[in-house]
Amino acid sequence: MDSPQLDRLLDLPFEVEARLPGPTLRVSQLLNLRAGSLICTAHPAGASVGVFAGNAYIGSGELYVVNGRHAVRMVQFSEKS
Repeated sequence: MDSPQLDRLLDLPFEVEARLPGPTLRVSQLLNLRAGSLICTAHPAGASVGVFAGNAYIGSGELYVVNGRHAVRMVQFSEKS
């Protein structure tokens, strides 16, 4: 692959998400959710979570709070298969 083609690939956007295991909810609880509703998780800061890009697992991260904002620090990247 030549450099211009690679440069275009490097600019493709991917949605990155950290998936937190959440609680089990009943359908009635789901229907009662509104904007601003909280769904609590038992995972504290420092807990490990899976990180995905484009719906593909890319590794694991740890939950952090930085300057009052929640963040995920990458700690391990998935091995290429």
